[in-house]
Amino acid sequence: MPGVTVAENVLQAIAPCEVVCKLFGLIPLFSGIGLPVWKRCLNAGHFLVTISMIIGGIFYCLPMEMSHDAGSSVARKSGAIITVVYYFQPICATVTSRLIAGTTYEIFKSLESVDNKLKTIGYGHSSIREKKAISRSTACALAGSSGVLLMFAAHPLEMDVFFTFVNIFFVVHFSMAGTYASCVAYLILNRFQVVKDVLSTKFPICMTADKDVSIVSKPVIRIEEQEIALKQVKFVLDKLNSTIELMNQSLAIQVLYCVGVSFVIGIVCSFYLFRAVIYRNDQLAMGAINFIWYMYYLSFVLFFIAIASRISQEGRRIGITVHKAINFCNTSRTVINELIIFSQQLLHHNPVITCGLFVYDWSLLYTMLGATATYLIILIQFDVSFPSLDVGNSTTSSL
Repeated sequence: MPGVTVAENVLQAIAPCEVVCKLFGLIPLFSGIGLPVWKRCLNAGHFLVTISMIIGGIFYCLPMEMSHDAGSSVARKSGAIITVVYYFQPICATVTSRLIAGTTYEIFKSLESVDNKLKTIGYGHSSIREKKAISRSTACALAGSSGVLLMFAAHPLEMDVFFTFVNIFFVVHFSMAGTYASCVAYLILNRFQVVKDVLSTKFPICMTADKDVSIVSKPVIRIEEQEIALKQVKFVLDKLNSTIELMNQSLAIQVLYCVGVSFVIGIVCSFYLFRAVIYRNDQLAMGAINFIWYMYYLSFVLFFIAIASRISQEGRRIGITVHKAINFCNTSRTVINELIIFSQQLLHHNPVITCGLFVYDWSLLYTMLGATATYLIILIQFDVSFPSLDVGNSTTSSL
């Protein structure tokens, strides 16, 4: 884009998501190092207003949620756990976002440096395409608030306008926390894909003819151009690996809250749905809606896991491309030796997004599903095996 720097392109691509996050207090209004006093004061005021709104909403809604009769003592205690986790997640996310604001800013500076290096060797990416993808993701996250309205529509007589407003705020707050981290990971993924394309283009594979292998015709690349491109690619991958480390120190922790909330909600909502189906009470519709609500929450975790897995996959593909270039690229011995050294470095720098406790890949989903099934069975056993506790308590209270 003429007249627009690469740094602005990175920020413009993430802008649709950042605007919504700032509106809901999830990230500071201004980011950067050495901000003037008035910007720091606005950030502090923005944080205090957000926390005040969240705490006020919790004090208003929490007693109403706790007063609901969920049936058995196991169901009531499970409902209390899910309520506490649900309402306190926005506080954790808002506080953490302020603590990691500096690290998040460094992520964008690192991506800016990567884009500048890629530009020097004639490669880039479409910021417009990135912005459109991020805009669509943000719109889908905001559309999920309509699910909260469906939940309250099931009980129109009990509907409270302020209660509904607070819950919509909390749902959007959660969804934007996951969406923002996924959008940043998406920007990193695109840079890894560009690096793979650079290696494929600058080091074309030229295999000898065989009865099972055909010749791959590629344009001849000058040796000097290959050496320059390899140096730039090394720098870019070092920067991207540093960006992954920054991601693990900041936004991956935000996603940890989303994973925890989704895990707890999944257990309790599945348990409620099971009770509604088995006992065939009037909570069947609400149980089904709660389960859909759980799937909506889980979708943000799955979105982040999918992008994180793609990043690791692209890292492996880059290694495969380098090994093919070593074996089949028609280039000088000096370049081959540099590629061999580069391939050895790649073995120790596989890009992996982790929060420290676990790696964000598809194995995490299988672990969550297995743990959910285990805890669900435990809750069902307690609920079925000890019905006498509720009967005894009700008899004692009547006396």
